[in-house]
Amino acid sequence: MTTRPLPPPPVYPDDPGPWAGILEVLQRRGAGPGRRRAEPPNGLMLMPPPKTTADLVGLDAALGIAGAGPVRTVAAARESALGLRLLDDGRIEAVAAGVRRLWEVPGLTLAGVERPEVNPAPAPTVPVLLDGLAADGIPESALLAPGGSVAAIQVAESTRVFSLAIVRTSDRGVCRLIRWVRAAAWSADGQTLVIGGDWGMLALEHRDEMPSR
Repeated sequence: MTTRPLPPPPVYPDDPGPWAGILEVLQRRGAGPGRRRAEPPNGLMLMPPPKTTADLVGLDAALGIAGAGPVRTVAAARESALGLRLLDDGRIEAVAAGVRRLWEVPGLTLAGVERPEVNPAPAPTVPVLLDGLAADGIPESALLAPGGSVAAIQVAESTRVFSLAIVRTSDRGVCRLIRWVRAAAWSADGQTLVIGGDWGMLALEHRDEMPSR
């Protein structure tokens, strides 16, 4: 056996569009890659749009904020992230059960690890209902992007499906929804969105337009 940490997984860079899930979640259910199977990439995968009364406006590149418009997945990490926040020095803090890690963005380079005596992982929160965004407005728990034009909100599509919604604060229109995401943080300039969960982390970089296919 070896204690050498595994390298970061490869990434699938393409943006499948506004309604997506995490590739890692589906790839790892049931079986790992095995000895003879190449390490699968992580990234975003196309999923059906949510069934909701919320206003699904789709990607809005004019906002200039990662996640609200087209993105490219530029880095991935295996380490869990149940809470994320931007620090004053520009690094991203990620916390999970018993551990606190610091990451450089956009490349998700590990910059430090601490194992404090008190568990730094956040207590589970109750996401707001996706259907309630139109009527109830932006909740206090929302994370505002730099400039405040966009918010990242933990939402429940049902009793079993929890997601991250990227929402315009002006009209509460949903630009993007990513399933199985527990935490998010923007870089100081809003050009990188880091998302995480028990499956690991992804760094999504803003693009001005979707690439032609």
